[in-house]
Amino acid sequence: MEDIMKQLLYALIICTGTSMSLAASQVADSPTTSTLVGTWRLVSVTVLKSGSEVEILGQDPKGQLVLNSDGHYVLVGFRADLPSLGSGDRLMGTADENRRIVQGSLAHFGTYTVDRTAQLIVFHIQKGIFPNWDGQTQERPFTLEGDRLTYRTPGSFGYGASTVVWQRMTNGEAADKREPALATPCRPMTSTSTSRSNQQPHPFNQ
Repeated sequence: MEDIMKQLLYALIICTGTSMSLAASQVADSPTTSTLVGTWRLVSVTVLKSGSEVEILGQDPKGQLVLNSDGHYVLVGFRADLPSLGSGDRLMGTADENRRIVQGSLAHFGTYTVDRTAQLIVFHIQKGIFPNWDGQTQERPFTLEGDRLTYRTPGSFGYGASTVVWQRMTNGEAADKREPALATPCRPMTSTSTSRSNQQPHPFNQ
């Protein structure tokens, strides 16, 4: 009887240890401790058009992907040559200016999970500048080679799926790998005597 009790106790210890190991493994593989957590710099966004690769955001895109340990993310990407608005008023851009800015930008935020077995990043998109994706859950097959993250994303540029490449940013690294330009001093606010009848109506006043 004593031998049986010892065997049962030994089996219980083994089971307990195995359960603890499995739990630790699951925590290690959870997205909150995954190797993807961090800040990533945008390298490229490419699609295939007529058999050739096209850089949708240009050859020198600017952007960041921030994957937090709490499962939240923010993603932004832009062409480097986005136009400034001639009016100086973001609500008064021309049709061409607005078109170029919209087509040269991508951004969304929400929460994410990582399926290591299937090598998928799963974005639960809360809101973005492409409203068709709002509220969607999207899978991104990914590969991680050192500090370079590559994944495939559903098409939103009219050319089908695109390949997005990110580089992990180191401490103190600038997002565009260049020294920031000196800020231009703000001009003091001045009053104008121009009659409102000669001014273009502001959208908020219509």
